[in-house]
Amino acid sequence: MKRYQGLMRDSWIAWIVIFLFGLVLGIVKHPLFFSAIPIGAFAFLYFGFMRYDEHGNAKEGM
Repeated sequence: MKRYQGLMRDSWIAWIVIFLFGLVLGIVKHPLFFSAIPIGAFAFLYFGFMRYDEHGNAKEGM
């Protein structure tokens, strides 16, 4: 869980923008934009697992 806390600590603005992008454009433009939400959730899990260690610190070389 700490790896995802570390990711949120370092990039929370980007995840808020992705979520709001999918939500607002899904309501205003076309429901297809709602797909940005699960895609963003998958990307969040992937980057948290790959770029942060179990203590929430960025891995070396990243």
